[in-house]
Amino acid sequence: MTTPTTEDTRPTDDLKMALVESLMAVIGAPDDDEAAEKAATIIHTLDERLTAEATSA
Repeated sequence: MTTPTTEDTRPTDDLKMALVESLMAVIGAPDDDEAAEKAATIIHTLDERLTAEATSA
């Protein structure tokens, strides 16, 4: 599994939209390992971002 990168500079709302799009890709092609990997990476990146935002608030 690819580890999330802290270098993803997209705004949080853009990451949320990317997550929705990647999950739709997984639903459309459930056997596509690349789509699943991309979704997992975005999930981890978004989780880190939201956690950081919550602790800094």
